[in-house]
Amino acid sequence: MLLLAATAAFVAAQETPKTIKGGVLNGKAVSLPKPAYPDLARKANVQGTVRVEVVIDESGNVEAATAIKDDNSENELSSEIGDAWAALRTAAENAALASKFSPTLLSGNPVKVSGVIVYNFVTSAASDEKRSAIDGGIINGKAVELPSPAYPAAALAVRASGAVMVRVLIDEYGNVISAAAVSGHPLLQASAVTAARAARFEPTMLSGAPVKVAGILTYNFVLPKKAE
Repeated sequence: MLLLAATAAFVAAQETPKTIKGGVLNGKAVSLPKPAYPDLARKANVQGTVRVEVVIDESGNVEAATAIKDDNSENELSSEIGDAWAALRTAAENAALASKFSPTLLSGNPVKVSGVIVYNFVTSAASDEKRSAIDGGIINGKAVELPSPAYPAAALAVRASGAVMVRVLIDEYGNVISAAAVSGHPLLQASAVTAARAARFEPTMLSGAPVKVAGILTYNFVLPKKAE
């Protein structure tokens, strides 16, 4: 019996994976410090989402953190913007390394976990604007004019595609008075922001008075058939 028990325990240990995949881990952290906003990125008005791949050890500590970088796009950005994005990635990595998780058990044994922590960098100006306006959520369907963005040649050259989300602030007259990309391929963001600034909306009324509205416009860039 002792031999069988020892054999079973050995087999169970052999079958336990060294690292399991945990997906997006933000909601599973017991401590998730906010990253510092680098002055370099703030001055360049660079904001958006940074995803960091992490490995969490058996005790719940982050032992490795690597921000995901789009190698195809970095060469097409100006040195100032490229350096700003690099600073955001470094800040996100440092924050991820300081995060803490509860140990994960599998078959009674603690295991390592790999996954992604997502950080959204938003400038204080954008935060202040959002607080002073009502939140409209996704507002594509509320526009009376919604121009399509041009497909940048640089993005076509590296086959960049996908969705770009742009946070906008709409004044009391329905005009977009500020727009900033918060996600999406860097080579597509400028075109999406330009299109967002040209969008038009009906004035939003609250208690009979026109008010500002903050919301998100989503643009989906699909490669033309000849470029696929």
